[in-house]
Amino acid sequence: MWLVRVGGNEQSPGMVHIYSDSLLSLPTIVGIAVGGGLLIFIIVAVLIAYKRKSKESDLTLRRLQMQMDNLESRVALECKEASAELQTDINELTSDLDGTGIPFLDYRTYATRVLFPGIEEHPVLKELEVPGNRQESVEKGLKQFGQLLNNKAFLLTFIRTLESQRSSSMRDRGNVASLIATALQGKMEYATDVLKQLLSDLIDKNLESKNHPKLLLRRTESVAEKMLTNWFTFLLHKFLKECAGEPLFMLYCAIKQQMEKG
Repeated sequence: MWLVRVGGNEQSPGMVHIYSDSLLSLPTIVGIAVGGGLLIFIIVAVLIAYKRKSKESDLTLRRLQMQMDNLESRVALECKEASAELQTDINELTSDLDGTGIPFLDYRTYATRVLFPGIEEHPVLKELEVPGNRQESVEKGLKQFGQLLNNKAFLLTFIRTLESQRSSSMRDRGNVASLIATALQGKMEYATDVLKQLLSDLIDKNLESKNHPKLLLRRTESVAEKMLTNWFTFLLHKFLKECAGEPLFMLYCAIKQQMEKG
């Protein structure tokens, strides 16, 4: 029995029963134990799998590192051997060149092979052979024609007339261009001036026909294009002999040597 006193008042709420906390039931305890055990098992399994995966990754990384090291060693060894072999080849090539020298062609042979390819004995390279009674008239005619070639207006008209002839083949135009270049090789300034005018005409013609710019100077069909080739031929001989010829020939010999070795 409880008695509550507030000030002068006393009240009795009646009987008060106090119960102790009830313990968990057996099924609840079993469920909690099973759940906890399962959670611990999952955690342990995850840790074991992670450890195994990490170990496999480490082994794979080590294996790759070993393969890379071996590959690097083999490459370094092969490079060393190739470098030594190449140095030996270069020394042999250099010694061969020191003995024989670079086979530069003389200017006459060099120009002839470009101007008249495939013709060993071109009439231009020989003395003019005509019957005795015509010798004087032929020489006079050639001299007068040479004077006409030195006339820019005549030369341009002559070339334009030739190119306008549909019956003239590409071979004919190439021969004419080579002959003109031969006649003017001692007057390169004049030849350059004529060539500039011919190239200007060729560019205008290409624009009028609306051809693609890449097609210009590709097929060497006109006198101007062939004359441009000959012009470069004359001017490049000295450069090839003094500067570019030796490294180009060395490159050719080195490539040939490697191809022969397979």
